[in-house]
Amino acid sequence: MKKMFRLMAMAVVVLALAACSKSATPEGAAGAFLKSYQKGDYAALVDQMHFSKEITKEQKDQFVQLLQEKSAPEIEKKGGIAAYEVGEVVVAENGESAKVNYTLTYGDGTSKQDKVNLVQVDGKWMIDGGK
Repeated sequence: MKKMFRLMAMAVVVLALAACSKSATPEGAAGAFLKSYQKGDYAALVDQMHFSKEITKEQKDQFVQLLQEKSAPEIEKKGGIAAYEVGEVVVAENGESAKVNYTLTYGDGTSKQDKVNLVQVDGKWMIDGGK
């Protein structure tokens, strides 16, 4: 019985660590962000962002709507995001910010390279939302 309990406890710990590990590295945070972007889940995308000032629920909702209105039609025209690839990661010397290069490949075969800025907040990497 004790062995079963230990195994179950270890499984819970492993699952919890796996869930948290997405934002434990700049690559993981950027990958999670791009996956939300690929799915068109703009609310999850904004949840992965850190803003220098606290934003209200209304401001967050407005930001989600703005992103959806600006991004969704362009992505749809290109046949959606077929794939994404996280590329080179450059972490600042102080270890508190990073730039992650990535490539989006669209359904029509075109691709776009860009980068995203991240900041570390309470040990968790988040997309830098600015002000």
